[in-house]
Amino acid sequence: MAIFISFALPFDLDLYTTKMNSSFKTINNITGWLVFGVAAVVLGAAAEPTGSLWDCGEFISGAYKLQVVHPPGAPIFLLVGRLFTWVAGMVSSDPANIAYSVNLLSALCTAGAAMFICWSTTILGRLALLGRGGEPEGGQAIAIAGAGLVAGLVTAFTTSVWFSAVEGEVYAMSTFFTAMTLWATLKWYNLPDTAEADRWLVFAFYSIALSIGVHLLSLLTLPALAMFYYFKKAKQPTVSGTLVAAMIGVVFIVAIQKLIIAGIPTFWAFFDKMLVNSFGMPFYTGIIPVLLIFGGAIWFGLRHAQRTGNGLLQRLVVAMGVVVIAYFSYGIVIIRAQANTPINMNDPSDPVRLLPYLNREQYGERPLLRGPNFDAKPAGIKSEERYGRVGDHYEVVDEKVDYEYASSDQTLFPRMGDPSQGRPALYRRWIDKPSGAPTLGDNIEFFWKYQLGWMYWRYFMWNFSGRQNGDQGYFASDPTAGNWITGFDFIDQRRLGNQADLPEFQKYNQARNKYYMIPFLLGLFGLFFHYRMRPREFSAIMALFIITGIGIIVYSNQPPNEPRERDYVLAASFFTYAIWIGMSVLVLYDLFTSKLRLPGVAGGAVSTLLALSAPLLMVTQNWDDHSRSDHYASRDYASNFLNSCAPNAIIFTYGDNDTYPLWYCQEVEGIRTDVRVVNLSLIAVDWYINQLRRAVNDSPAIEMSIPEDKIRGYKRVQIPYYAPNGEREMTLQQVIQFIGEDHRLQTQGGRDLESYLPTHKIVIPVDKQAALANKIISPADSGIVDTIRFDLGEDKDYLIKDELAILDIVNSNIWKRPIYWAVTCREDKILGLQDYLQLEGLGLRLVPRRTPSSTDAYGIIGSGGVDTDAAYNNIMEKWRWGNFDQKRLFVDRSYMPSLQTMRVSIIRIARQLVVEGKKDKAISLVDKYFEVFPQYNFPYDQFSAFLADIYFRSGANDKAAQKAREIAKTVAEQLRYYDSLSPDFQRGYRQDRDFAMNTAQVLMRMAADLKDDSLSKDLDQILGAYLPTRPQAPALPGMEELPQ
Repeated sequence: MAIFISFALPFDLDLYTTKMNSSFKTINNITGWLVFGVAAVVLGAAAEPTGSLWDCGEFISGAYKLQVVHPPGAPIFLLVGRLFTWVAGMVSSDPANIAYSVNLLSALCTAGAAMFICWSTTILGRLALLGRGGEPEGGQAIAIAGAGLVAGLVTAFTTSVWFSAVEGEVYAMSTFFTAMTLWATLKWYNLPDTAEADRWLVFAFYSIALSIGVHLLSLLTLPALAMFYYFKKAKQPTVSGTLVAAMIGVVFIVAIQKLIIAGIPTFWAFFDKMLVNSFGMPFYTGIIPVLLIFGGAIWFGLRHAQRTGNGLLQRLVVAMGVVVIAYFSYGIVIIRAQANTPINMNDPSDPVRLLPYLNREQYGERPLLRGPNFDAKPAGIKSEERYGRVGDHYEVVDEKVDYEYASSDQTLFPRMGDPSQGRPALYRRWIDKPSGAPTLGDNIEFFWKYQLGWMYWRYFMWNFSGRQNGDQGYFASDPTAGNWITGFDFIDQRRLGNQADLPEFQKYNQARNKYYMIPFLLGLFGLFFHYRMRPREFSAIMALFIITGIGIIVYSNQPPNEPRERDYVLAASFFTYAIWIGMSVLVLYDLFTSKLRLPGVAGGAVSTLLALSAPLLMVTQNWDDHSRSDHYASRDYASNFLNSCAPNAIIFTYGDNDTYPLWYCQEVEGIRTDVRVVNLSLIAVDWYINQLRRAVNDSPAIEMSIPEDKIRGYKRVQIPYYAPNGEREMTLQQVIQFIGEDHRLQTQGGRDLESYLPTHKIVIPVDKQAALANKIISPADSGIVDTIRFDLGEDKDYLIKDELAILDIVNSNIWKRPIYWAVTCREDKILGLQDYLQLEGLGLRLVPRRTPSSTDAYGIIGSGGVDTDAAYNNIMEKWRWGNFDQKRLFVDRSYMPSLQTMRVSIIRIARQLVVEGKKDKAISLVDKYFEVFPQYNFPYDQFSAFLADIYFRSGANDKAAQKAREIAKTVAEQLRYYDSLSPDFQRGYRQDRDFAMNTAQVLMRMAADLKDDSLSKDLDQILGAYLPTRPQAPALPGMEELPQ
């Protein structure tokens, strides 16, 4: 509701200073609402019509049913989103419009943010041209309004802002609150220094408070707010005073985080635990003393301010009071967790569980001032007890464990501290230091090169200079992916190689956006103008620019090779620069009127039109890759996972993009609600395991045999292998039962473990009668074994809780429900059962049939065998293709895991069809592949060559030859470009060139096998220049079993 109220505020004209004439007030209002209208129409038209990737599926599902999303939650976003989904449900019966309504909310929030940046810029521009007492008239009024128009539209169409504006995530609403906070602060700053005007300062704090229920980014406006307060109140502001004011703003950030965001739940958890355990009071009664403490503090502060006439104290207490009141929106988290919604992340259903949820404990911490480097070895472990609700009281159920490091292994300003996921080698690559302990200088170098240079400056130039493509960039030395460009080939070729002869699919890549540095240069003009005209306000805006940009970079302390690009968190820094782009209108106005002697009105109009080239370039360049109005891939690809499963199945998934979109499909659009999705990244924690034990939608509860109290908290987190009487084969039932019992084992470190793993060699007797009754197998199935035998591996020194849970689920459900692993899972989480899986699409089904795996050729997709009939039917009849098969659209690289697994699965299934002699089906499947992965969206590559080879092996020689010629032309274009590069840039393209060369060799080999002289001649003519020695192409992976 606060969003809509805030939109209406500018119409209360009495709140504006009476010294501004009515014509400018009208122009200013019209300009702001024009920005809102244009942005809302463009972004609303560009919004995705259904769910998106990453967290969007979770947030849309959460908004639709008021569910509990991942820490630290977003109650304000969910409440407002619920209103939008409610309206969508009333006006349409299409469940996809539920998602569109939340996506539209993001578009409207972004339009609102752009409007507030427009009005913020007109305030700053008026101060720059006229000071506090002047009245904009004529050309000045047009120029100031034009500055706001340009700044607002640049904000809306900036690439990093637009990205979040068309999907159902929290960042657009967070940007809205940040922009509204800045506008309210500037509005207060521009008004006379009266008590009545201070209401806008309180409103700014209320905006910050509401934003806490969305994201914490708005807190970063507090240093700028404090500086504006100082500039207005101080008679003679000084540099030292300005710095002190900024530091007070930082103190406010810390105070709000410690005293309110963490303080309220800490007090509540403390009192609740004491009152429940010591006095037998009901759960949640701890909120009573918390309300008394905070309410009493506010009352006492207001009373003291009134008695002493201290207006500053009164305003401060009121401001903090509205923050406390708004923060209680988090009560919805506990209320909905108590309802045990289908999505109930971390189950924060009481104050004790709420505290680690709000503190984001599951994500860990990255030290900022002093900490270890990536090669430091722990010197010890410190632990903190964690309480949980057990029966009618709280007791210790878990512990938070942190490593301790020797002082000699720690450094100041630690930037390279993540030892996981191969990152030590990546750190060393960035600082060019193959060995040796990292020094303080190395950390500073990494900060400068990677965190500032790659993760901020690159993003900044994406937004205001141009972007090379939509590929994720990992290294500055890689000229192929994720770089910024200017649009001028003679400049870009110095950094990225030959730009004039790019292959067609690179030259016309929708994400190749050229702004020709116009927004960047206009921003510099506005920045220097602002500094020259109003250095005080400039310093506050610069503080906001830095803290929401570089400050976030310092705080987040990002390691190399993040899962995706992180530019969206820097939106506030970029819209701050948009203010200076807008102020370039005033620079041009001054030039045209004072130097070129244009009349004022004409000068204002011409200046505005020239500066509008920036947002015009941005919207036209960005539309084809930022508009998602025709994108259905996230929903469709997620449904492909679900539709690869038999009825009532369990499917193990692993990451965000093979889980959250599936949740969206089930929770919002009702697709395959009989399938239970089990995320292997969450299954290591007991709250998630407990949720699996209950029915959800149309999926029955998952049966598990180990009782809840046996795996609560730290219990059985790690189960070591120990076979004192030697290795012996045991049934999986025996293993699970043994581990679930208490078999105490003392470790060398003195820890007493509850049980241990007695064997690596495990068998599962096949209950054929139960399997037939539950349609796990059919009477016609052949090759059914009597016993499934698998080995966890001799190097398996211990099981961890997620693996124990997987084995328990398999043991308890294998003959009752179909069990699948998604083809996107980690291979090690199959736990030795690879040869008993069969591919049925995007799921690998556990079956009592052993087939040697082909993982060397296909990775996890090569596990076990292939049910060609089921897989073929799933792909041809049930799979959907995201509209990429119908229109030329931008294919985001985040789709690559799903795309690659679908393509590799089709290749393996088609090859197996050839092996089984079902060549007509193989041809139809390859036809389908080229239909749904058209060249205009998916340029020909190695996969295309493999599919063309299947045409040949299925007897469709004409189709094979035609496709080979088409692929060869694409490959030749790539090889021609690679050969045009200098040796330095060729190194950056080496992998791409190797793929192209391999594809060329595959085609030449296929032509030889076809014994088609005409095709061989044509391919030689197209590719011969690049294969002068005609090397023998290596055998294609996975082709050994196919007939020639």
